[in-house]
Amino acid sequence: MPHPVIAAILDELNEDVRRKLELTQSVGHPGEGGRAREHIIRDFVRRLLPDALGIDTGFVIDAVGGKSRQIDIVVYRTDYHPVFEIGGVKHFLVESVLAVIENKASISSREDLAAALENIRSVKALDRTNAGNNYRIVGTTRGSAVSPDDFNDQIFGAISTTKSLSLPVLEAELLAFVRRTPKRQWPNFYADASGVSAFYAEPDGGGLASSARTDRAQNLVVVDRTAPGAPAPLVELGSELANFVRVAALLDFSPKDYLQLAGAAPRSVTI
Repeated sequence: MPHPVIAAILDELNEDVRRKLELTQSVGHPGEGGRAREHIIRDFVRRLLPDALGIDTGFVIDAVGGKSRQIDIVVYRTDYHPVFEIGGVKHFLVESVLAVIENKASISSREDLAAALENIRSVKALDRTNAGNNYRIVGTTRGSAVSPDDFNDQIFGAISTTKSLSLPVLEAELLAFVRRTPKRQWPNFYADASGVSAFYAEPDGGGLASSARTDRAQNLVVVDRTAPGAPAPLVELGSELANFVRVAALLDFSPKDYLQLAGAAPRSVTI
């Protein structure tokens, strides 16, 4: 259980976000409403994460030519990796990205859910290893090679919304997705501010414990959070995200592979 003071702050924060998200429905214009929702969730995430992390929107790219779909919210490191910008559209190196969030007003159809899942998958499918050449940075020294199956070397992916499919349909669609998709490409959390959470269960002693870790997942959990005293889905998401960035590895990157710098000089003279 959180400290009573923290619990009170989180409850107030959750209610504030939920009210603001409901107000965006009165905006009328789909594009402006979407931007308003992104701003609200971005501000919520900002309050829970260290100031050293950037939060923005754009595309994620890798050093071997891969590119994600456009992502609503990208959480990235600002102190080690460059960010490329084309006409105001940001492109983030996959090594710099810690988390991505798809923020939708409503997921009221199977197609809506499939699109959100595919956006998350498009990031998680990128190559953070740079064809096996990338490694972790530990302090100021070179650490172990990046592993695509290591949770700490992956990107956290989540979906947030204010309206969902019915629980049985949502569960069936998520289950179908995870059964046909590699674990490292699964979303880590689904949060519907109106009262639905989806995550996983992992082995814990003789039983199972709730978890956002896909690498240890044995069961899918889709749960109604509308009962009095139930955890707020957005607070659950914020907690899991804050916990992940705490342990996420700092990954090196190869400037020459992104910038395609020349190798051997075409002509040289002895000095």
